[in-house]
Amino acid sequence: MKNIILLLASIFFYGCYDIKYILFLAVSILITYFGVCLAKSANSCKRMYVCTCTLNLLILLIFKYGSFTIGSISRLMAPLGIQLTVPQILLPVGLSFFVFQSSTYVFDTWSGKMEPEKNILNYALFVSFFPTITSGPIQRARKMLPQIRKRTMPNFREVEEAVFVFLWGAFLKMIIADRIAIFTDAVYLNMSTYGGAILILCALMYSLQIYADFSGYSYMAIAVAKLFGFHLDENFHQPYLAGTIADFWRRWHISLTSWFTEYLYIPLGGNRRGKARKYFNILIVFLVSGFWHGVGLQYIVWGGIHAVFQIVGHITGAFREKMNHRIGIRTKTVGHRIWQRVFVFLIVSFAWIFFRASSVSTALEFIKQMFTVWNPWTLFDGTVFAIGLSAKEWNVLVPALGVLVAASHTREQGKSVKNIVSQNPACKILLLVGMIMVLVIYGIWGGWILG
Repeated sequence: MKNIILLLASIFFYGCYDIKYILFLAVSILITYFGVCLAKSANSCKRMYVCTCTLNLLILLIFKYGSFTIGSISRLMAPLGIQLTVPQILLPVGLSFFVFQSSTYVFDTWSGKMEPEKNILNYALFVSFFPTITSGPIQRARKMLPQIRKRTMPNFREVEEAVFVFLWGAFLKMIIADRIAIFTDAVYLNMSTYGGAILILCALMYSLQIYADFSGYSYMAIAVAKLFGFHLDENFHQPYLAGTIADFWRRWHISLTSWFTEYLYIPLGGNRRGKARKYFNILIVFLVSGFWHGVGLQYIVWGGIHAVFQIVGHITGAFREKMNHRIGIRTKTVGHRIWQRVFVFLIVSFAWIFFRASSVSTALEFIKQMFTVWNPWTLFDGTVFAIGLSAKEWNVLVPALGVLVAASHTREQGKSVKNIVSQNPACKILLLVGMIMVLVIYGIWGGWILG
């Protein structure tokens, strides 16, 4: 009954966005479930697996990129006097996530990593599970379906952990991400009126915004799933403490990175066919990742930037190590590690400009203005306090970012929420009440309290 109730609740939750979206979800579920059944009944027919996977991914390609593709063709043919009508194709929320999640079932049964699921209700719950359907984390069928079959419930300690994890995710989302968004949206809306100092601050703040926003949602999704007895893998692991771009991608959106690694990078050959092929595979993966993230050339450029930096990092790794040794740079020192992290953060922040901008031309204009209009005094003359956020709002945001940095450092040392729930009850209750009060008073929707 637990699984049936969760399935109905998940369908209701998703239908609240738009009842028509349920049709797309149902089609993805039916295609992948019965496609695998037919493939197995035909002695694991490779063609049937390929057909099933292709049909499932076509849902994503048509409904997410159909209008963009037709519009691009229309613009290319305009000089020839040919005009194409660009249809407004419905784009269901979370389409990219549940299509990728259902695809893991096809890939895992195809490769023999798991047996096909006999109960279609269990499989439907796996694809539509409401904490993950809109923004992930993307789950593997071979890890999630066994949990669904067990029908386990959490113990008291797991409930405690889930509550604190959820509140931490809400802190990241409502106090940091939503507050920074007011500032960055205002800058991008009128970026021509601001100089380089404000734009650099905006680029750096957006890096923190997107991390707090996405990781905050992931933490809340993981916590809600744990309340129902399901254990989801960590999706972010202090990515801005990475020392290289490759390390950054081992820490950022882990569920998606591992999906591309397992189902695209390795089938392409991975690093088994020489360095040239390895670099080509990295480029393909990042371009596809950019294509997956959004509709527009700017996302592909964003992916390409990360690919180039990662490839350059691989190519120059031995040379940099040799030069460090020759000139006496001690790479194990704290100062060097800090420099590496700052450098990676700046690179990632630069790439995020393309991710955030509405087009490539907008991103290039943003970058141009960053370096050609230099007025650092605007950071200190009150200009910042007139861009969406008041001085009181910044007085909330800055300490909140300090908490984020401290928590990230603590987490990097190997400590987790388990260290909190192991404290005595009085300490836990005080912390719980304190976190709730902070959210109520300083959450962005509680800004009226700040005046």
